[in-house]
Amino acid sequence: MPNVVKIGDTYQIEGRPRESFKIMNIYHPSNIPGKAVVIISIDMVPNAATPPHTHSGAAAIAIMIDGVALNQMNCDDPIISKKGDMWYEAPGCHHVRSENNGSEKAKFLAVLIIDDEVIKDGLHNIIVLDADREGTATGTTA
Repeated sequence: MPNVVKIGDTYQIEGRPRESFKIMNIYHPSNIPGKAVVIISIDMVPNAATPPHTHSGAAAIAIMIDGVALNQMNCDDPIISKKGDMWYEAPGCHHVRSENNGSEKAKFLAVLIIDDEVIKDGLHNIIVLDADREGTATGTTA
């Protein structure tokens, strides 16, 4: 289990930068009432990592655009994805590892299908870090 620390208001894996992301668009298709489709662009500089997390019950599909990323879901073996590869996270999936261990920036797009109720007050509930939910960070730095 990685050593997750809180620096300021941000949880991160100790000694590693976090990913950056941008919400590209949100759709509300009429054929899936009560659901939203959220498109997110995620960038990971070399050595970046995201602490273990879930996606509030969303189904997620990720598509690598550039670079290489290592991901591990639930208790499955880690997978390494490169440009053009994709992976799926079922609702309730626990994303235990998400890392760029390469020397180049990694970029992927994520398409999440999520309950409208989850995002009605904003998009802050799309990524739920274990440390936020459980208070599991091992240290706090201002």
